[in-house]
Amino acid sequence: MLVEKGLLLPEDLDLALTEQRTAEGPRRRLGQILVALGLVTESELAECLAELLGLESVDLSRIVPAPDVVRLLPRTVAERTCVLVLDKTAEYLLIAAADPTNVLALDDVKLYTRTPELHVVVGMESQIRDHIARAWSLTEDSSQVNAMVEDVADDDVDVSAIPQVTSEDDAPIVKLVNRILSDAVRLRTSDIHIETQREGLRVRFRVDGILRDVMQAPKRVAPAVTSRIKIISGLDISERRIPQDGRTRITVDGAAIDCRVSTLPALHGEKIVIRLLTRGDNVPSLDSLGFEPDQLEIVERALTVPQGLVLITGPTGSGKTNTLYAAIHATMSPEKNIVTLEDPVEVQLPGITQVQVHAKVGMTFAAGLRSILRQDPDIVLIGEVRDQETAELALKASLTGHLVLTTLHTNSAVAALTRLIDMGAAPFLVASSLTASVAQRLVRKPCDSCADGYIPDEETLTLLSLTIEDILDATPLKGTGCPECGNSGYRGRTAVYEVLDVNAEMRSVLMRDPSETAVSEQARRNGMLTLRQAALEKAMRGETTFEEVVRVTAG
Repeated sequence: MLVEKGLLLPEDLDLALTEQRTAEGPRRRLGQILVALGLVTESELAECLAELLGLESVDLSRIVPAPDVVRLLPRTVAERTCVLVLDKTAEYLLIAAADPTNVLALDDVKLYTRTPELHVVVGMESQIRDHIARAWSLTEDSSQVNAMVEDVADDDVDVSAIPQVTSEDDAPIVKLVNRILSDAVRLRTSDIHIETQREGLRVRFRVDGILRDVMQAPKRVAPAVTSRIKIISGLDISERRIPQDGRTRITVDGAAIDCRVSTLPALHGEKIVIRLLTRGDNVPSLDSLGFEPDQLEIVERALTVPQGLVLITGPTGSGKTNTLYAAIHATMSPEKNIVTLEDPVEVQLPGITQVQVHAKVGMTFAAGLRSILRQDPDIVLIGEVRDQETAELALKASLTGHLVLTTLHTNSAVAALTRLIDMGAAPFLVASSLTASVAQRLVRKPCDSCADGYIPDEETLTLLSLTIEDILDATPLKGTGCPECGNSGYRGRTAVYEVLDVNAEMRSVLMRDPSETAVSEQARRNGMLTLRQAALEKAMRGETTFEEVVRVTAG
């Protein structure tokens, strides 16, 4: 049917059948393989499967089943069979199944729900699993969380097991920490905040750059939760007076996630922040980050030169590390020796040498960079330029046959140039070595499931120096709020960039008058898009909202 509809080429079908025959491990359905290989989409597969079986297909992003209805089927059974309970009546149970031909799974559903009659619709596997995860999440399933907390005795700190976030049979405190970690991964969380306060334990997730409350628990469970996280991160559970840093790897839904853990002694107990890191095999491509076409061309050109300095600037949490790793990934090849110097190493990339800074033992950025330059590198990534010595070393390295990538904390691409000079670097060094300066911010994207056309209010337009006439040809979108986005109207983020091309004219200005005003004027003459202009371009196309442009590019 997929071939007949023109959704699948015959040679692609042969490829999938070969993959099915030769793949190791449990035998997979052909549809799963087609989706995994990117030959068809999940929605195309679900629609064809429904038509073939005479069933109805359903888009679960627009349906909100009650969590207690979903939980009529035990979680382990729902996940194993990939079946979602949508509704229950006196006569039958309405379910969504990714594979309605699995009669054994349907028999299990009848057995566990004690329902003789099933009405089956076809749904996408990813959407079914999202709904199952949401129904048993911390925010929805408070009864189970309370039960776990009640089971935790004051002296219950059985925390020695390695964290496989799948078992429901562990000790209560292990189950509670596993639930926090697994929910965080499924909600695309970047940071987990676990805080011991006067009234109890508070858990918050940072999703798309915004913190949201997900759980409150009695204060008596805080020491056990803290100790459990310390054990799995390789930290000292007996030391509560000084900050500690560690790493761990957790497994959620079969995928391994690297985490960086930081503890901080506070008034009522330790606060823990867990950063969920991008895996080396999940580093995005440069063209998927959010560059405008002209900006991408400048960056790609800067990365192909054999020597030079590329600066990435922006505040903490603006996605600089992601851009750096995407740039490194784009330049990786067996012919190049790539060495990074970071504090700390966040993403572990195979095929390159990554060095951790240890200031306490004298392994500073400057000392490390000197050693790296004796290691015959082609490309050097410096996590951050913090002082004059590192700045001058980076500039000189870029003049002596190395491509150097690094970050600075400045507000704009232009300010990065003048910051280097303010740090004591000679203007002629900056002018001759710098290839490109990139400033960036992260803006939230409207939720695909609930986004609709809208007109920004007058106050927002005034703040952006726009009128209604300016957006007549635009297609602005804004989410109204739904379960998919946690009723925020936003789901996911994209970057907006300001890319300064350091060409001959810019070098001349830097040599003559390295002030921010002079550099800005030349950048405008060269046609550089500012952060706000780049963000507005995205808002006009519906890739973010005008309110986000105001929030992120204010000042």
